[in-house]
Amino acid sequence: MVMVSVVIPCYNQGHFINETLNSIKVQTYGNVETVIVNDGSTDGTTDEILARLDRGAVSVIRTENRGLAAARNTGIEAARGKYILPLDADDTIEPTYIEKAVAALDADTETGIVYCRASLFGAVETEWDLPEYSLERMLLDNIIFCSALFRRDDWLAVGGYDEEMIYGWEDYSFWLSLIERGRKVYRIPERLFNYRVASDSMVRSREKWQKIQMFKRIYLRHQKLFAEHIEVWIEAVLDARDRYCTSRLYVDCGNGISDTVSVSRKVEIGTRLVVFEIRKYDKIVALRFDPVDTFAVLEIEQIDIIHESGLKKRVERIEANELYNSEGKMFFDTEDPQCFFPELGEEDLRG
Repeated sequence: MVMVSVVIPCYNQGHFINETLNSIKVQTYGNVETVIVNDGSTDGTTDEILARLDRGAVSVIRTENRGLAAARNTGIEAARGKYILPLDADDTIEPTYIEKAVAALDADTETGIVYCRASLFGAVETEWDLPEYSLERMLLDNIIFCSALFRRDDWLAVGGYDEEMIYGWEDYSFWLSLIERGRKVYRIPERLFNYRVASDSMVRSREKWQKIQMFKRIYLRHQKLFAEHIEVWIEAVLDARDRYCTSRLYVDCGNGISDTVSVSRKVEIGTRLVVFEIRKYDKIVALRFDPVDTFAVLEIEQIDIIHESGLKKRVERIEANELYNSEGKMFFDTEDPQCFFPELGEEDLRG
């Protein structure tokens, strides 16, 4: 009997899939199958890549594009494993993740969700600073990423992922369904999951109305659970505050600086790399970099501009509105830190 089925929805992400599969192949736990659901990919390349992979311990199912929740359900329906690990097609896991998660599930039949600490990579490289699990925190926001292990029987019992969650957060609703069943949650105290942050991730960000629609559905589906712990929400409203900062690159295409022509990234303490994708902008004449949107002490080690040709230019001179600079550390006494690059010309910013 297969013990673990890794279920990978894939929509136009074939160029990442081998990296993801390699992270499964090197697992220290061996009783694993992989089910890839080609969710109606349209780029051509993904179809070709996945067709070559459909053999042995890897099976590929092709469906019309129905979204992430439906793709996961399709993969789990075809899976044979006692335990399920959803994994997105551009993410990876460390070699001992499955072994340690299975051990936790085997050790306690009441444990229903096992995950771990995590890292971000790609456009941002840092630890994913998720808080320790508690029901109170979970009711305020989803603090469990999508790639946690769970029991297939529990998936059947709650009816799988909600396929009406078409704008995301289907994993949040699913975890709440398992918690409502009385399942316990365990977090492995190691960084064993790697979540890729794409350089164009802002293009795929949701509109506010879409978020409202999804969270309203989550509330209605889990109304009893939220009602039993309403004090958590009341306290959160009273103590509401931002928990992260925003780093933003403004792109001046000849019409000055504005929020509408900019790219932003969420950053946390310890972030070491931030990448901004600006190839969609034409006739760039200047850039302004706002490293954070609050008072801060920070150090910028280097800034590079990388052209599509692969040519890299190091930005040698940076001017900023810091209060003072001490051995490379800039002290900003404003809520709007700004950095300028006076030596960059149009030639530097073209291409």
